[in-house]
Amino acid sequence: MKEKTLSASLSLPKEALLFDLEALYRCLQTVPDRRRQQGLRYPLATLLLIGVFAKLAGQDSSRAMAHWAALRAQELSHLFHLKREQMPHYSTWSRVLGHGVEPEKVETIVGHFFATTLSLSSQRTRGSLHLALDGKTDAGERSHWGKRVASIS
Repeated sequence: MKEKTLSASLSLPKEALLFDLEALYRCLQTVPDRRRQQGLRYPLATLLLIGVFAKLAGQDSSRAMAHWAALRAQELSHLFHLKREQMPHYSTWSRVLGHGVEPEKVETIVGHFFATTLSLSSQRTRGSLHLALDGKTDAGERSHWGKRVASIS
């Protein structure tokens, strides 16, 4: 049985997607955390945002998400100001996505965020932070739009 992190009904764009990381993080902070408070190492919104990054990069299982995040541990821990560089084990992803949150709630929040983002995507602003999740950046993007490009490939 292959476990899924997000349902196939969540459609993502095929072209480059520019979005505000802080706005997505704020949206993910509204997801109710059903985890026990004892022994928590990662804020839920941070964990979910890393999961969204992994999903956008094509990862579709908790094991694949964990592997993807582990390969980018240094960049992700720096981006999220984590105390340690170690990323969550795949069993943590399984636990959080299976019991720590309501998957439908996460899908609704993420889906709404990206639907809103897509409708506003034509309004790019100078100085935006660009995040290349697959190791690629748009040709000329750095000089035209962003002050810096964070590459998490």
